[in-house]
Amino acid sequence: MWHFHRTLYRLLSQALKHPVHTMLFFISSLLVNGEARAEQSRAYDDYQIKAVYIYRFASFIRWPQAPNHQIQYCAYGADNISQTLHQLVLNDLSANKRLVFHYIDNLSQAEQCELVYISPSQFPISHAIPQLSGVLTISGYPDFLDYGGMIELRADKKRIRPIIALDVIKHANMAISSQLLRIAIIGKSLTSGLNDNASLDQ
Repeated sequence: MWHFHRTLYRLLSQALKHPVHTMLFFISSLLVNGEARAEQSRAYDDYQIKAVYIYRFASFIRWPQAPNHQIQYCAYGADNISQTLHQLVLNDLSANKRLVFHYIDNLSQAEQCELVYISPSQFPISHAIPQLSGVLTISGYPDFLDYGGMIELRADKKRIRPIIALDVIKHANMAISSQLLRIAIIGKSLTSGLNDNASLDQ
């Protein structure tokens, strides 16, 4: 927890130097506090907020991979979200080369990634979203969870909120921080919950 707040302080000190850092600090504080003023939210486009969510998800996941492993951000399909995510990864100089971004040509390449963003432009998809150990799948496509996806980023009352498939994430050997769960919506069609160890406290 101390490391996370220290990171937020560093981002705040850089906010006036770079608009990307300002946006990153805002969304990071949203993940910690669970709320944000409406006028702050309107300062950014939905695609920017979604990109920062995807970028920050890595800090709120317990991975089956070894500690300090390299985080591979992958994008299937190019759009404003994937391009912004790419810039966030490139601008994080504190990551010491632990963060990598690249595009993939098809979902069969998802096994090389930790986080896979699937652009809505790729839908409808003729096959199910891959469910692989240690691979988090994310999209803004409506009803993404019905395709086997793990997190859908949805506009809810003028806010972007993550819709999380806890059972799918658990079966992929990952767990989610309670900080993220506080601002998330749990997929209504899912049967698993907090008591089956799908979450963790940080």
